[in-house]
Amino acid sequence: MRINNLILITCRTINQGVALEGGKNTIENVRAAGICAFDKEDFKKLDCPVGTPVKVITEHGEVVVYSTISEEGPHPGIIFIPMGPWANQVVNPDSQSCGTPTYKGMKASVEPLPNGKVLNAVNLIKLLKVA
Repeated sequence: MRINNLILITCRTINQGVALEGGKNTIENVRAAGICAFDKEDFKKLDCPVGTPVKVITEHGEVVVYSTISEEGPHPGIIFIPMGPWANQVVNPDSQSCGTPTYKGMKASVEPLPNGKVLNAVNLIKLLKVA
């Protein structure tokens, strides 16, 4: 089931920092930053097991990440992807002349992809189209 009208936020996490010590192309990095955390009640609406790949869609792009339930909350209607290559696919690239994209407050939709593939950072970046 697709969930619409969610708000996406991003920031750095401790788990992400620890995982990066092993390198950007590791499964630990994917599991730390290639995720989307949901409020417990919102996650129930997806009707899938934790860890199922989901497609996160914003007006700026889409990305496939692993689903998880947030340990924080409650925060209905808010989803979270750690900053990094996965979040960069869906955040607003307009830096408003400050050099940093908009990392908070994007409208998003999410749908489960039980057979979806979450790419590692290197393979995800290789998919980018250069204008």
